[in-house]
Amino acid sequence: MASLLPSWLRSPSRRHLRGAALAALIANIVIVFTGGLVRVTGSGLGCSDWPTCDGSNITPIAGGGGHAAWQGYVEFGNRLLSVPVLLTAVLVWWIVRRTGPHPRVVRRLALLLPLGVVGQIVLGGVTVLTGLSPVTVAGHFLASMVLIAAAAGIYELVREPDGDPAAARGVQHAMTAILVVSMVVLFLGTLVTGTGPHGGDLNAPRFGFNLRVMAIAHADAVWLLVGLTTATVAVTWRSGPSRFRRTLQLLLVVQLAQGGLGYLQYWLGVPPTLVSFHIVGATVMWTIAVLAWARARDHRSLLGGGDQHVLTDQQRPDGGEAADLDRPASGATTAGST
Repeated sequence: MASLLPSWLRSPSRRHLRGAALAALIANIVIVFTGGLVRVTGSGLGCSDWPTCDGSNITPIAGGGGHAAWQGYVEFGNRLLSVPVLLTAVLVWWIVRRTGPHPRVVRRLALLLPLGVVGQIVLGGVTVLTGLSPVTVAGHFLASMVLIAAAAGIYELVREPDGDPAAARGVQHAMTAILVVSMVVLFLGTLVTGTGPHGGDLNAPRFGFNLRVMAIAHADAVWLLVGLTTATVAVTWRSGPSRFRRTLQLLLVVQLAQGGLGYLQYWLGVPPTLVSFHIVGATVMWTIAVLAWARARDHRSLLGGGDQHVLTDQQRPDGGEAADLDRPASGATTAGST
């Protein structure tokens, strides 16, 4: 069976693995964006059943569930995107298996991707069957953030080491704080949207919170996040790993844009278009935060230990293309050996 596969799938390289991880990352970001479109267009119950669209038809029909035909296709299109998301996740897992042995963290993240996507498909069905409960909608979004972090993590872990040292220990702690506050911001954001007007359907249940209070809490967390990031950018402006500093500075730019967009959409009465951009902006911000957190650390230490050797494609003992991220190259000395 394997002989029927193209050569790059039979003997993939580190470049192929990074490409697959990037594809999985982009696919997950895109489906979050289309999920936001489902919400703001009121199409969440355009297909009112699951796994079929209306209990008997797989595809939408005009007027199904009291919704316009286009709303059914918006929801159905979002469901169809689960296929490429799953395929890219399986591709990452396959290439990791073909290019091993890998450090445990890479293997676990690669397994998490396809299992997580399958779980997301089921959770999406539960969301529809519960009439777009804000709890399941929020869980659906936050689970996507976990998958995005996994794909971004693999993309970063399997890159060629650039020899950059780790950032100072205090900066690493600051990046952990930034990542934690980013999680809080995302969580509060789900509470705001679960309380606000865009529930995916006119009859969708809403959280019983006060929208203004939740928006203020969310904004306060954003200000804390921007403050932490600004301080870290100032401290590392002329020192630290160059890749990390560029990523951190980009993170601050995205955070400021997101904050401005959030205030704008609140002042304008939460228009659907701005909500869609705000959702994808939050996803991009989270992706960059994960990459910045990883790039503040020594690349080898992220793989499970500072003495682990990471082979380039040209260093494989068997002369093949596949990337070996764990096994020392022939003739290489391990840490502490002579």
